[in-house]
This record gives sequence, C-alpha cells and structure tokens, in this order.
Amino acid sequence: MRQKLFVAALLLITALYAWGLGWIAVGFSRAGGVIGWGLALGVGILLVLTVWVTWREVLFGMRAGRLSRQYAPAAVAGGSDARAEFEAARSAIEDQPEQERDWRSWFRLALAYDALRDRRNARLCVRRAIDLHRRS
Repeated sequence: MRQKLFVAALLLITALYAWGLGWIAVGFSRAGGVIGWGLALGVGILLVLTVWVTWREVLFGMRAGRLSRQYAPAAVAGGSDARAEFEAARSAIEDQPEQERDWRSWFRLALAYDALRDRRNARLCVRRAIDLHRRS
C-alpha cells in the first residue's frame, strides 16, 4: 500500500510539473515572435515527452505487478543463492525451444537478474515476459 501511495504522489508531482510546463509554453507563445514560438514549441515537446514517459512507466509497473501476482515460483535451485538461481533460470530458458518459452520463465529470469542487482536486464526480461503474456 505504501508503494501505491508513493506512486500516486509521484504522479501528482509529475502532473503539477506538466501543468507548469503548459503555462510556460502558453507564456512563451503569448510573447510572440519567432523566439517566443520556438521556445513554446520546445517546452511543448518537453511536456509531451514528460507525459509519454510517465504513462509508459505507469503501464509497465501495472503490467509487471499483474504478472507478479500471477507468478507461482518454481522450486528454487540453489536456495537463497542468487547466482545459482540466475544460472538455473538462464539455463531453463536456453534449454527450451523458442516456441515453447512462456512468460513465467522470463519472469523468473527477471527476478534472478533483480536479485543480482542487474536492473537493466531485469527490466528487459520483464518486458519480454509482458509481451509473451499478452500473446498467450
């Protein structure tokens, strides 16, 4: 529950930031001239990028949360050893043919990457799991 409140607070802050950017863009456009309209366009592009990135991240979080609620973890290979779990998850994906891979194996690999503090690869694996879950 605390995480949801934190996300709601961040969304509120982002909405206030976007509102401020909108007013700045309006102010630049009212100033007129080539420079004013150019700055208004630049701030408008920044506003659109802010909204787009925020929307994408919120959707990613919601979809990843849905997968985590549906995921039933397999028997852990090496107990609490993160490296052994990573190797087991990676070999499970490598041993499966491409058409038989399901989202659970990719989500397991994402959790293993996360346990190893490799957030970039964990997010990539979660995105792959979301894509496979959507197709199934």
